[in-house]
Amino acid sequence: MVAREGTPETAVAKPRVSVVLATYNRLPSLVRLLGCLSEQTLAPEAFEVIIVDDGSKVPVAPHLDERRYAFALTVVEQQNAGPAAARHAGVLRARGEILVLVDDDMELPPRFLETHLAYHASGRPTAVFGRYQSDPKIAEKSIFERYHGIKWDNLSRDVAQGQVIVDGTLLATGNASMRRDDYLRVGGLDLSLPRAEDMALGLELEEIGVDLVFSDAAYSVHLSDHSLPEKWRGRIYLHGRLEPGIARKHPRMAHADPWRFAFSLPLAGRLLCLPSMLAPKLGEKLATVVYKAAEGADALGFERAAMKATGLVFGMEYFRGMRDEAGSLGALAAGCVDFLRKAAVSDRPVRGVSRWMVRGLKGRQA
Repeated sequence: MVAREGTPETAVAKPRVSVVLATYNRLPSLVRLLGCLSEQTLAPEAFEVIIVDDGSKVPVAPHLDERRYAFALTVVEQQNAGPAAARHAGVLRARGEILVLVDDDMELPPRFLETHLAYHASGRPTAVFGRYQSDPKIAEKSIFERYHGIKWDNLSRDVAQGQVIVDGTLLATGNASMRRDDYLRVGGLDLSLPRAEDMALGLELEEIGVDLVFSDAAYSVHLSDHSLPEKWRGRIYLHGRLEPGIARKHPRMAHADPWRFAFSLPLAGRLLCLPSMLAPKLGEKLATVVYKAAEGADALGFERAAMKATGLVFGMEYFRGMRDEAGSLGALAAGCVDFLRKAAVSDRPVRGVSRWMVRGLKGRQA
């Protein structure tokens, strides 16, 4: 069944799981993903798939043959409004108790839905963040895609070793599941956010006591087609601008504060990111130089150095966004002091924050 927005749907039994995905100008990827969903070990009557076509230049509905799929399929068409609005529209149409959110550039293993569903068997409010596994052809991808692949690998390792505590900042709507009631209880995705809306949702779920799980077993393979470094850098900058506002909604969560990144960096990294905080325009130019150097090192086969330089660009652009959001150096410094106050009374250690840094601040949280 393919039902467009505003048309009646054939009456079918209510599914347990609703798979919600937004798509925009990725018809081949979408068809591939639907093929993966057709091969799930979870019975097709146990789940539905809701696609929100976010104003694709070539509408997807006419290209989908509902006879190919044993599961219930709904296509919602809307004018382009961004991924948060598209996913939210899909959730509002969902009938299942459990939401599974995936991106249209994912490839799913056959047990993907069954694995996600198993985490919700206890009935306790739970949100699952599935691992992004790198494309088998990751070596052919852009340098920043390879950098993110390494970061996901490191996250998986660090969670397994207990070095990273799973919290709401890790939620990524490209691979996540939760109860629909919990999603709606926190108001869902913040439609005012063009980026970082998944992190904001994760923190809201954490605030109301939802159990948070990072799962290697519920992995998906990320087949991203991003190739322009300018867009990548622009997304990071935007995160730097948006995340301070998200953190202000959670004044007791030091781990939600963007300053946590500055203190987790080695001293050399902090110093190299400093120009982005002091003079954002200069920082932007320096980031361009560093990225070109990363590409050059990569071309010569010095991948480790190239990855370190790419990570530095990430930090430079993120802190440039933070500086622009603050509006002044004074406001930026005040944000740093506020972070240290939160770290002083945090019930969990904050990486990079030493006792001497917060001495005298304990008990004086703003």
